[in-house]
Amino acid sequence: MAKERSKAGGNKELTVHPARPDWPYHLPQYDKPVAEKLAKPIPFPTTCTRPCTEVRTLLPKSLISGHSGMGYFMNNVDGYRYINAYVISDPLTSSLRRGFSLELSFSPYDFVYGVGVVGETSFFFNFDTYFEPGTLNHKLTQADTSDLATTGGLPWIGGIDLSHIVRAPVMGPFVRASAFNEDSTPHNVQVVAYLTT
Repeated sequence: MAKERSKAGGNKELTVHPARPDWPYHLPQYDKPVAEKLAKPIPFPTTCTRPCTEVRTLLPKSLISGHSGMGYFMNNVDGYRYINAYVISDPLTSSLRRGFSLELSFSPYDFVYGVGVVGETSFFFNFDTYFEPGTLNHKLTQADTSDLATTGGLPWIGGIDLSHIVRAPVMGPFVRASAFNEDSTPHNVQVVAYLTT
């Protein structure tokens, strides 16, 4: 796999993301201390009265080339019920430019060196919140977003950064955030999670 230097530090490995096989996609080169730290459960403070909260970095600030993506190590979010993922990128000053889309993928298992992540997926279906009687096969939903607002265009042009929030239920003890630069020029992005019980 090709390796290049990340702005966040460390080497990146070029790989294929199943949702966008024709886009360059990078993951960090395996770093045992970092991977083990992120794989540990987040300790709940003994004084925590619900709701308990935690701020966790899912993707450190990184420069991502145009029409390419980047992910990070799996993060252990066991014990939390919701992720509010903040996608924070460089400010854009033109409505002709594009921002970042985000995909969240979950797994019941951590990364294993030489094997990868078993069971990692961004596709789901929840019978608790949606069920259509008489339908035998229900289609899966993918946990990813566009960079565009429902009203058209980007959420905000100008300002100190371009940000949006993705709120999702925690669907596994481990989560990975993958950011995709929809623009043709490189931009910095980071993904910060506000976790709640």
